[in-house]
Amino acid sequence: MKYSSTKSGFSLIELMVAIVIMGVLSAIAVPKLFGQMAKAKASELYSSAGSYIHLQDTYNAEYNERIGSWKVIGYIMPSNKDFKYYEGNNEGGDPAASTVSVNDGESAAWKAVNNFALNDCSVGSVWQIDVSAPSTTAYNLEYKVSITDGDNGACHAITRHFSGLDSHNKIVDPPNP
Repeated sequence: MKYSSTKSGFSLIELMVAIVIMGVLSAIAVPKLFGQMAKAKASELYSSAGSYIHLQDTYNAEYNERIGSWKVIGYIMPSNKDFKYYEGNNEGGDPAASTVSVNDGESAAWKAVNNFALNDCSVGSVWQIDVSAPSTTAYNLEYKVSITDGDNGACHAITRHFSGLDSHNKIVDPPNP
């Protein structure tokens, strides 16, 4: 009986080519992955701010009041480790402890500050929405959005849609008596 001893497997060159291909793919994919992770974390800002605006508009329309505090409008601060949220310009103590009392012609604010760097967006960058009732006419709230992130614009890049909340300005017709 004859035994054949043909061994099959990969040659050293084939293994090296496969390793080089995997290295090139990972060099391209890994930075993209981390960029997407930062965008995913920052996407929370848009939905949190949008909820605040929606609740503020609803409060304004339902109660014929100008602007309400977070507690009054029912806004619940998101809880995570990536951002701290502040009502008004309160940056001391407990971010949720602030109670803002707002009268006609005054303004209130929603503010988020990042605790960790998000790509090139540095720690301590600020996303803010100022809401004001500039006239004595009910149902007229104005929202001004600002992002403070230094000169590089990195925070703008990962939260592109946040600035679109500024265009939310509108006048809603009052209900018929």
